[in-house]
Amino acid sequence: MSSHDTGTSLRRLGPIELYCSSRHHMGIYRCVIVTCRYHALNSQERIDQRTLYSALGRVILAQPMLRVGLLRDDTNEASFAHIEKLSLGNHVSFLTLPCQSLDEYNEQLATRQGWHHDQCWLDIAGRPPWRVEVVEPELTEPSGFQDIIFAFHHSLCDGTSGRLFHEQLLRELNNQSAPSAVEVLEFPQPPQLPDSQDEAVSFSSSPWFIVKTLWNEFGPSVLRSQKPIPWHGKGIDFSIPYTTRIRPIDVPAAVASKLLGACRQHKTSLTGLIHALVLASYATRLSADEAPFFASITPISLRPYLRPGADASLLRVLVASLTQEYPPEHVAQLRSGEPTSLDTCIWSTAQLVKGELSRRASTLPQDEIVSLMKYIPDWFAFFKAKDGQPRTHSWELSNIGVFEAPCLAPAAAAAEPASDARFGVSRMCFTNGAVVAGAPVGLGVASAPNGLLTIALSWQQTVVTDDFIAGLANDLLAFVQRFDHTGRFTT
Repeated sequence: MSSHDTGTSLRRLGPIELYCSSRHHMGIYRCVIVTCRYHALNSQERIDQRTLYSALGRVILAQPMLRVGLLRDDTNEASFAHIEKLSLGNHVSFLTLPCQSLDEYNEQLATRQGWHHDQCWLDIAGRPPWRVEVVEPELTEPSGFQDIIFAFHHSLCDGTSGRLFHEQLLRELNNQSAPSAVEVLEFPQPPQLPDSQDEAVSFSSSPWFIVKTLWNEFGPSVLRSQKPIPWHGKGIDFSIPYTTRIRPIDVPAAVASKLLGACRQHKTSLTGLIHALVLASYATRLSADEAPFFASITPISLRPYLRPGADASLLRVLVASLTQEYPPEHVAQLRSGEPTSLDTCIWSTAQLVKGELSRRASTLPQDEIVSLMKYIPDWFAFFKAKDGQPRTHSWELSNIGVFEAPCLAPAAAAAEPASDARFGVSRMCFTNGAVVAGAPVGLGVASAPNGLLTIALSWQQTVVTDDFIAGLANDLLAFVQRFDHTGRFTT
């Protein structure tokens, strides 16, 4: 919901922030979510309202982007607004989910995460667009854990910021020297916001790159070369109800460790391997007639490319992306059904993706398409033109990395009995939600400090079928379980 209420404008949104803001206002992308599972380490202590308010208040004080609103978000001149007073009661909620088992609870938690993705932000000129919900199961025996959902407007933060938020929240929960808690926080002085991405990163673009990119996007269609269209489920359709579905896949720490070791041996990365496993599932579940071609997109964090002196710990949007097209011979080999060939092809595909990501990382921030966003005069018109068009990618895979914390989870606490920390984190689940004008399937990858790897599938209901998602999830789980038992992905 937009607002033109008067308020102190802090700075105009940068191009990628405006890209996000326009999507949110149009209702075609609503929030990013990172959920972490918090355990009491040394007792049955719980995160109650007082404990959370105390820790969260200090995080908000340290993070300027958590205390701003958005002015004129229905225009291409949107700006961040100074919020002088923030009531935590408007941002924090607690929920107990009745359930009979941990599996049932995890399913209900995924449904709840999808619900948060579907909500619109209200009064964003006067209220920072983020929220926190503490969720726990109602079981016969105490669970000893609580999940904290952190949902946020993408103009404020990116996925990596969601991980950084939880890392800082855990530190503050374990900070016993400052237990005071207040519900209403006041900020009479405007915050110093971090620079927008285009100011914080020293982008450079060759003339040829600028001309080629803008021509491919805006040149007359009859004069542009027609690129093949990858398989992408249903085309972009703004009339489809915005309903996000979430399906997490948990890979135990021991299995994830084996996969990482094998990735190093094969000179690839976990991101590259998961792309290859997704391609293997797609290729074997979709025929050559209906899906002759696939393309994926991978967000890339720009934090390593910040200007000297910039604070990489601040929550903000700092992201680029890489499109990967898969050679027809790889897809045909995966469809061949020959086990030795399949395993070889999975590793070669993983190496291909890793090589492309490494090459892109070595050239950044030169010739990066996000640096040309400033040439788009009207983002609302840009997205409206996509309604009814085919999607350009088959899936998106975003990896926000490993949760970093001095105190890990219950298993780690047992190894360090001298620790006086109160809480640890044992699971991290990251989702982008339904992307109406983007890839039909999203995969959010995140690793907890104890090694648990969670791959969370997200999709817009009816854009791909539930059976297709179930097949993809079952394939990914079968691949990693088989590798754990045999050292191979295929039988």
